[in-house]
Amino acid sequence: MPDKFGRVELNGGYIGLSYDFSQVKILKIGDDRIEVIDKKTGKLLDVYGEEIKSLDNGRSQYIVYREKENDFGILRLYTIFETQEENGNKEIGKVVGKYWDIMSRSGWYIENQHVVIISTTGNFPTTEIETGGTVTIVKNRVYRDINSLFLKKTMNL
Repeated sequence: MPDKFGRVELNGGYIGLSYDFSQVKILKIGDDRIEVIDKKTGKLLDVYGEEIKSLDNGRSQYIVYREKENDFGILRLYTIFETQEENGNKEIGKVVGKYWDIMSRSGWYIENQHVVIISTTGNFPTTEIETGGTVTIVKNRVYRDINSLFLKKTMNL
């Protein structure tokens, strides 16, 4: 299912995946969700998804996430950005939000988070962004650091 660049198409663009594709199975659920499953264990490794909201004047807002499940619950890294379409070409105009969220089991919560988003072309507007970050998950002063969860989004041109 991934193309030769490791990308899987969703509604309005591509999600870049960096896995050994001989070791994982990629399931596309509808037009807005991708599940990555370990072929040997059957374990769900990651989930990617997006939601698109139409704005005005050819603009759209994308909410894109990468999700991991662990013993503390489900952790998501979100990127929210706006696109502008002119003459059939769509570009990412600006990032309007970036954050971690946890759907916790038994009281885990986020105490510290960092998220960085870059334009791979060096500036905005752009056709591709990458998101990375770190987060500390806490329960009763027991810390769990999650590092370098990346999300890459490329727009259809």
